[in-house]
Amino acid sequence: MKPVFVPFAVPVFLVLLVVLTPLVALFLWWTWRMKQRAIALFVRSRLLEQLTVGVSFWRQQVKRWLLGLAVVLLLASLARPLWGFVEEESRGSGLDIIVCFDVSRSMLATDLKPTRLQRARLASYDLVRYAKGDRLGLVAFAGSSFLQCPLALDPEAFRQSVTALDTEIIPEAGTALAEAIREARQGFNNESGASKAIVVMTDGEDHEQGAVEAAREAAKDGIRVYTLGLGSAAGELLKTTDPYGNSVFVRDEGGNVVKSRLNESLLREIAEAGKGFYQSLQDPQAMRILYERGLGTLPKGEFAGGKVRQARERFQWPLALVAACLLFEFLLPEQKRQRDVAKEPVHGKRPIGGGAEVTS
Repeated sequence: MKPVFVPFAVPVFLVLLVVLTPLVALFLWWTWRMKQRAIALFVRSRLLEQLTVGVSFWRQQVKRWLLGLAVVLLLASLARPLWGFVEEESRGSGLDIIVCFDVSRSMLATDLKPTRLQRARLASYDLVRYAKGDRLGLVAFAGSSFLQCPLALDPEAFRQSVTALDTEIIPEAGTALAEAIREARQGFNNESGASKAIVVMTDGEDHEQGAVEAAREAAKDGIRVYTLGLGSAAGELLKTTDPYGNSVFVRDEGGNVVKSRLNESLLREIAEAGKGFYQSLQDPQAMRILYERGLGTLPKGEFAGGKVRQARERFQWPLALVAACLLFEFLLPEQKRQRDVAKEPVHGKRPIGGGAEVTS
């Protein structure tokens, strides 16, 4: 198994590791110097060697550096190193929500700043923020519709799918609301125990009939339909760019300039038939209202989210080394072995016959 690209779950501790490692080394050196100075103040140099007979200088240093190494390894453990992957069955408790996103040319109107399309994108991002634990799916529609993102517990996949939407993604012109709702119905898993909801983001310019009936059919299947209006009642003349980058008005087959208006009455009818409610996206709190008063009140259910690859944490390895360093430091004595002590000459004494010693 190869390691993940970022091999630490909490890389901020790596910064502390880089900063504190030299500081720990400096601290150990400083405390040793201070200890030597303190001893020099109370013990004469000619008596120091006699008082420290059998004490190993190198063992003292090893014990100190073992403590320093334990601190460094502890910071490495807190950074939670990652290595390899493990596949887990993800499960969730929430709702199944499919967003029907209008990508017709009327979404380029600027009566909702910066454009209706961009405002719908921002609203979808807000939905991700509120719908934690819910499965999200995406249907793009204009003159036809298709499932852009199947239901999944992966908010990033939904967010990327929304970002990829533009008015060129579906070549058929128009706004087929009924087909979009039916396409969303087919995207639900009937085996899921979660409540199901369809959120339609559009200006309501329906070029076909049957949207209200499609919402009523969805409600019979236990699927709530909510509508979010994009635009204004006054409307806006549609503009686009020609091949030379110039801004030009959009014209119909008769050569007339096209003006797009928000059809709130149709969107209210669709929401009422779908046992949901209508909300205008001119309200900056629209998504919060939608979730708190609508989606958030629906019963949540348990569902399986499929296999998910999770990076495997290996913080146990440096943590085990921390324990080993502390244990070794505790068990390592500062005194030398007896045979090494016996070999060392004692300053200020001379041996005499019979193994006795006499002080000079």
